[in-house]
Amino acid sequence: MATIKDVARLAGCSIKTVSRVINNEPYVTPETRARVLAAIRASGYAPNLSARRLVQNRSFSICILMYPGFYQPASQLLTRIMDIGYEENYEILIQTYFPTRVNARNKLAELVNERRYDGFITTPPCDADGFVADLLQTYKIPLVQVNPLDRSSSIPYVAGEDYRGAYQMTEYLISLGHCRISFLRGPRNMRSSFDRLDGFHAALQAHGLTADPSLEIDTEFTFDGGYWATRLLLQRPDMPTAIYAGNDEAAFGALFALQEAGRRVPEQVSVCGHDDLLFSKYVFPGLTTVHQPSEQIVEQAVRLLIGILKGSAPQNTQVIIPSHIVVRHSTASPPHSN
Repeated sequence: MATIKDVARLAGCSIKTVSRVINNEPYVTPETRARVLAAIRASGYAPNLSARRLVQNRSFSICILMYPGFYQPASQLLTRIMDIGYEENYEILIQTYFPTRVNARNKLAELVNERRYDGFITTPPCDADGFVADLLQTYKIPLVQVNPLDRSSSIPYVAGEDYRGAYQMTEYLISLGHCRISFLRGPRNMRSSFDRLDGFHAALQAHGLTADPSLEIDTEFTFDGGYWATRLLLQRPDMPTAIYAGNDEAAFGALFALQEAGRRVPEQVSVCGHDDLLFSKYVFPGLTTVHQPSEQIVEQAVRLLIGILKGSAPQNTQVIIPSHIVVRHSTASPPHSN
């Protein structure tokens, strides 16, 4: 088997330089780095990861906590996450976590106690119970949060521009002539539910419209949630002319319920969502929505955590990624405006 000495000889450099390249450390010129990597491939050298971990007292692994009860654009996210891991020489693993469940807390405490991971990333609503942040701060293990329910100045996070995105979408609906807009609220353990509702209210107020609490339906960010919330709206004698679902999955459910009831979208009722999930442009009609760059948000969180672990974190560790609306065919002027 090839050794690090063989690599150094082939590359014409020192063993320390080879070690720096393997550990992705600075102070190596691009030319030397390329020469070392070529020597590694030519020799078939495989770094001893166990020895590396032992010497540096690190696992070179990070954990992303995800709650499986909500849609995650997994195929898009996981591919990019793994690419970052390869680039940065870190293992990246996914762990499910259910807030408030004792067995989930015990499992996390076990992982932390055994120091299996150098750092953690939480995705909503894994942070909602506060347990993860408290545990990791106690053990002094780095944590980066994705759109946490409660933001702290001491914990790095990356989030989307939920408030502004919802404001822009509501303003767009108003510009089409909609005055009676229903809003499908999300779960109360996710910050995006509140920020999107606040943006909705702010846009209504800015245009002299009064929010109607009876048109704000508590639901989940799921297909079934949007479906049953829309079924409730269909029972009203004064059906709203537009439905703004707090996320795209709920909007899919709203579309299905309306079409099942024989209501034409957007001729009779406009529907829009939030997130711009992969299937939003493939449903019929194509869903008008707010583009929330989830892939970019998670990528930023992973790079931020690895930067912290390597001691090269940027000065700004609390990052907001801009959103924008995407207009497709599920929205139009209300019937009386045509």
